[in-house]
Amino acid sequence: MRRPRLVGVASLVAALVATAVLAATAGGRVALLGALVLAAGVLDTRRRLVTLGTVLQCAGVVLAGLTAAGAIVLVLAVAAALLAWDFGQYAVDLAESMADDAITHNAELVRVAGGTLLAALTVGALSLAGLALTVPTVGPVTTGLLLIGSVLAVAGLSD
Repeated sequence: MRRPRLVGVASLVAALVATAVLAATAGGRVALLGALVLAAGVLDTRRRLVTLGTVLQCAGVVLAGLTAAGAIVLVLAVAAALLAWDFGQYAVDLAESMADDAITHNAELVRVAGGTLLAALTVGALSLAGLALTVPTVGPVTTGLLLIGSVLAVAGLSD
């Protein structure tokens, strides 16, 4: 097992944020399981475990959405889960392509800062849009289906 890189630690922190946001919802336990699987993937540099952990975290978000969790909770949890996936994949990429003693701190800092800034701006824009726009109320099934569609769209774009 290699020493975890900065971006790997950032991945674990993002996964814990998603889990903490969902802790009081029905999807909290699934998100926790996802965070544990993701942590195993980052520490063992196994890309499939990182992806599986993120899928489990997104399943926790969907479960929370189906049980009528608040929209901001869902948006924050999805943003944190996607950050965890992105940072985890980058950590695995670095572990596979670089020597253990390679100095990659600058690249990792740029990745973490840029991804976090983009996620924060996205969450902020969606939150402001929710305040400024009048959106009709939808049921929990519709919310869950929209979340599933969003996760599938992001997965399709990543390949």
